[in-house]
Amino acid sequence: MINKLQAVFITSIIGALAVHNGTCVKIVGGHDAKRGTGTYMASIQNANGHICGGVLIDKQWVLTTANCVANGLTVVIGTRSLKDAKKDNKFRSIETIIHKKYNKKNEWNNLALLKLDKAVKLNRFAKTLSLPRSPRDTKPGTKCKVLGWGQTAENDEDLPDILQETTVIIIDRKTCNSRKYYNESPVINDDMLCAAGKPDNQAKMCRGDAGGPLICKSSFLKVESLTGIAIFEKGCEHKDKPGIYTRLSKIYTKWIKEKIKSKTNNTSIEQKLSETTDY
Repeated sequence: MINKLQAVFITSIIGALAVHNGTCVKIVGGHDAKRGTGTYMASIQNANGHICGGVLIDKQWVLTTANCVANGLTVVIGTRSLKDAKKDNKFRSIETIIHKKYNKKNEWNNLALLKLDKAVKLNRFAKTLSLPRSPRDTKPGTKCKVLGWGQTAENDEDLPDILQETTVIIIDRKTCNSRKYYNESPVINDDMLCAAGKPDNQAKMCRGDAGGPLICKSSFLKVESLTGIAIFEKGCEHKDKPGIYTRLSKIYTKWIKEKIKSKTNNTSIEQKLSETTDY
């Protein structure tokens, strides 16, 4: 067992791992999510402290980022308030799967799966969020939403108790890779999305929100769906450093369903995907 000092040390290390070269991952310019919102949200915790977000995509599986993965994680499902989380909402992560091509230098292929120690009892407080129904790219200008328990101000070290939500707008990759923005450090490729919101691109995510969802309305299907997973941004409140997300493209969706199927012998997610995707 670890003592209190070790627990604090571990939490600080995990927090650092969720940062990319000084990056913080939080929601800035957001507001309290309405009750009943984000029933698919996961709070990934270490030493009883929130470190990252995640998305419940199957009764026993949470999708998050590779840099949020560590030993001894607790996952809280189905709560809007972290302080009010019940014992039945808490699960242990018993297995992690990191994308084998994850590159921590440029954040490419930044995805991971956490297997919970038991299946989540789905109800009005806890629901799964379906993977993308269409593998099509998301057009610049599309309005999306992000959710999380990350910091709400750059200099505020205290995380909010209530789930936060804000609206962001997709920015085209050419702009995001320009000298004014990320200057190709790292390169924002076709498997990544760039987004920020008003005012002046300052509404976005930062430390504590890595692993959380980017939910957009498909121009093809005209419905909201899970589109990406928050991975990083540089400069929490810097208007020229938008949030960056792993886009859940066709190849990633395929990877997710294959890994879950191989580890659980559960075809439910396979069947769901075959019914809702067009490939």
